Amino acid sequence: MPIQSIDTRRVYQQIADQLLQLIEAGEFPVDSRLPSERDLAEKFKVSRPSVREALIALEVIGVVQIKMGSGVYVCKPEQGKQKGRKNKETALKDFAPFELIQARLLIESEIAAQAATCRTDQDVEELESLLQKMIDHSSDNRNPLDPDRDFHVTLARATGNQVFASIVEQMFDARMGILFSRLSNYFDTQSTWEQAIKEHRAIVRAIKARDAEKARQAMRHHMERAYKRFSASWLKSGQTITSN
Repeated sequence: MPIQSIDTRRVYQQIADQLLQLIEAGEFPVDSRLPSERDLAEKFKVSRPSVREALIALEVIGVVQIKMGSGVYVCKPEQGKQKGRKNKETALKDFAPFELIQARLLIESEIAAQAATCRTDQDVEELESLLQKMIDHSSDNRNPLDPDRDFHVTLARATGNQVFASIVEQMFDARMGILFSRLSNYFDTQSTWEQAIKEHRAIVRAIKARDAEKARQAMRHHMERAYKRFSASWLKSGQTITSN
């Protein structure tokens, strides 16, 4: 049952609705484990990231439970009811997390290149200070997402174009949405943040050197690695990092 492209809903919403119909029809009984992302992607003729987004949306409304190291399981109907209509409406309004990463890759890579050309010494100092805050947060087992947001917004402001800064702020607001936040809960660990911090360090070096091409490539690499980190197998378990 391939997803029809003429449907105006986001792809993950279409997948989530079809999975919900199959669960309600009894094809996947309560407590049963759903097929793998690969199998579901083949079934619906969509990408695996879209399937993952659909599963996250279904977990948000209480239809399934994701168990790291085991798989995705169907919940009892009562559990879904307890989540309520509010979570469903919120989840279905969110941007698809992997689409958001792709958008950031395209937009922020060019922002980084422009910032390398336009930045001031003060911009560099602020970026280095925010990078240190990310390091400190990670070392204390605190989520570095707040200084991470400030880093990307500061980088956008370094271009001298406030429209870029506003766009990055909006993308980060979407990054804080319920779907992306739930996805992050499974894959943001101290190890992944350490990797991300190294990627930010490479961005700062390129900005400081006024090397536009290296800045572009460093940001592109950062977002490509982020995409891969959030695509890791459910069967991998990890220790999440705590929120502020």
